[in-house]
Amino acid sequence: MSEQPTRIFDLAERVSVPDPFTEIEQCREFDRTMRTQLIIPMQHLMKLLTPHVSQAAEVLEVGCGPGLVSLRLAALHKQAEFVAVDANDRFLEVARENAIFANLVSYGGRFTCDYAHSNHLPFDDDSFDVVFSFCAVPRWRRPEKTIAECARVCRPGGTVVIYDLARDADEGMISFVLQYSAGEADQFMRSLRSGYTVPEMRELLTGLGLGDWSVAREGINLVVSSVPLGVNYAVGDPGIYEDIFTER
Repeated sequence: MSEQPTRIFDLAERVSVPDPFTEIEQCREFDRTMRTQLIIPMQHLMKLLTPHVSQAAEVLEVGCGPGLVSLRLAALHKQAEFVAVDANDRFLEVARENAIFANLVSYGGRFTCDYAHSNHLPFDDDSFDVVFSFCAVPRWRRPEKTIAECARVCRPGGTVVIYDLARDADEGMISFVLQYSAGEADQFMRSLRSGYTVPEMRELLTGLGLGDWSVAREGINLVVSSVPLGVNYAVGDPGIYEDIFTER
């Protein structure tokens, strides 16, 4: 019997933890992290969403954190109304600060944010054309319930995209990310341990009756979508960085 390869990191089991962002300065620090260390995955998600958001009238972000993804998309897609929700009041305060600044520099769009529990979204069935989340799964108390809620509020023929960390990512890639995590290494590992593997997510979706959804691992990221997406990207791909600060 062949021996199992030695693992560097203890990631065999998913470990759920309470929302670690208990102070507003922690939320502001995460806001800065999104603008620097998370710029590539954030731009990748925007690239995946653009074909769907460009045709949308109503878009929902679940677990919006500081609201950067919705704010950037709202500035680029003026026809759509963006609603961002979070169950952490401190993150919502930062999101509102970002919205005020975006409007001051004429980079605003149709964006609102409000408080909502992700496992009980306060919207009617079939309310949105696009529903998405970015690196929010570790803060969800019941991810399976939240995913079901995302499916419920998305219109038939609409698009749901959940973009997060893959716990079964290549360990070399994890080591690479840790080299550049600076003071965020502990938070990164907590988030990674709270994430799902590809097989776990497929099993979860099947249990929800969503077995036809797509699950893909790209680098260190897990991309879950209600429709097939071309998830591949490479660092340095111009499409990852374009339109970060300017309107088209």
